[in-house]
Amino acid sequence: MNSGMYAALSGNIAAMQRLDVLSNNLANINTAGFKKDRLLFDSLLQNVKNPTAAGESLTDGPVLAGIRFDTDFAAGPARQTGNVFDMALDGDGFFVVNTPQGPAYSRQGNFHLDAKNQLVTVDGYEVLAGGAPLVISGGRVEIDAKGAVSVDGGEIGTLDTVDFAKPYALQKQGNTLFVPTDPKDPKQTAGSAVVRQGFLEDSNVNAVLEMARLIETTRYFEACQKAVRSYDDMAAKAANELGKI
Repeated sequence: MNSGMYAALSGNIAAMQRLDVLSNNLANINTAGFKKDRLLFDSLLQNVKNPTAAGESLTDGPVLAGIRFDTDFAAGPARQTGNVFDMALDGDGFFVVNTPQGPAYSRQGNFHLDAKNQLVTVDGYEVLAGGAPLVISGGRVEIDAKGAVSVDGGEIGTLDTVDFAKPYALQKQGNTLFVPTDPKDPKQTAGSAVVRQGFLEDSNVNAVLEMARLIETTRYFEACQKAVRSYDDMAAKAANELGKI
């Protein structure tokens, strides 16, 4: 395949992947605690006027792009809701929730009580306090800055908040949940974030910026598509002209 066409096709594929990421970011603009993703490209020049390790002849190779996903863990804006079980973390750290696959970590704090009076996430996962589910029965519920939960003036537990070494080696599990990339070495530390009752941390997606990137990526895709057509037309013309000789 012509190296120029290969590079243009690689650009098309990269643009499609970036469009998927941007579309997902925009779709979750109203999801509490959502962290936007970014698609990063590392330029690679393969086999361009360089002999291979086996000592073969010099070759011309296409320019490729190494693609890697990255999550932006910047905090989203805090919004006051007044809901007793809405909680936002001010600072670095994550709530700990119990999933069927084990502990997971989230910044999404729109909790509620289930049928067993357990504090759970919007997806029904238990929010952990002292490593166990937190059962809340009573009238007035208050949660202080350290995550200590009191019901009618009596403390019943403290919400688990943890943090990890930076840069975060975490991967998305879906539904605003994160798990360590290496489960054997999570490098977990105690969370230092302040818990704010009656607040929610909104998504950190900037709608205007993401839309601008979406338009930019669409135009880039169209440019790569035109380049592919040009190379295809040149190849067809060359084949037809050579066939007449």
